[in-house]
Amino acid sequence: MSCLVVAGLGNPGATYQNTRHNIGFMVLDVLSESLQFRFLFEKRFNAQVGEVMIGKQKIFFIKPQTFMNASGESIAPFMQYFDTQTLMVIHDELDIPFGDIRFKYAGSSGGHNGLKSIDKHYGNNYTRIRFGIGRPLDSQMSVVDFVLSDFNKKESSQLPLLLEHCKEAVLSFCSHQDMVSLQNQFTLKSKNLSIQRT
Repeated sequence: MSCLVVAGLGNPGATYQNTRHNIGFMVLDVLSESLQFRFLFEKRFNAQVGEVMIGKQKIFFIKPQTFMNASGESIAPFMQYFDTQTLMVIHDELDIPFGDIRFKYAGSSGGHNGLKSIDKHYGNNYTRIRFGIGRPLDSQMSVVDFVLSDFNKKESSQLPLLLEHCKEAVLSFCSHQDMVSLQNQFTLKSKNLSIQRT
């Protein structure tokens, strides 16, 4: 039986629950509600893990509990244990505007510490959903403070639409594993949807 792993990146704990850096966890929570599966803590992987069957394929959803910068220490042993090479990672992306959703296979981490950890421990041959968060509007705010802060009121009002869009993209990938159709059907540009941050 083939299996596929969808990893959402974030930091564990209520303090970080609604922060920009936790968008990967947020997408998996929407999937959990839609597909009606529960996350259970797996100590050997230091991760919250859920699973469903879609057709004849088993799908694992994983939230590393290592904190963002050590995500690969959870994901790599999980992939090895289940002997699968099909991985999708959902993460926040500073370098594209809030409301943009893009897709990429392999390549550079772009400076994202969670991806750096995955690349180090597992390799970089995986599909990414890049959820745009943009950069701080306040030039005095550090990038670290920005990604660890909550979405503002305007962004929060538009999150449900964007999370639903990501959910549909994940389900499409789970069914077809077709990168071209993923990019063609689900690439989202905020300027086309009147998505605003302020």
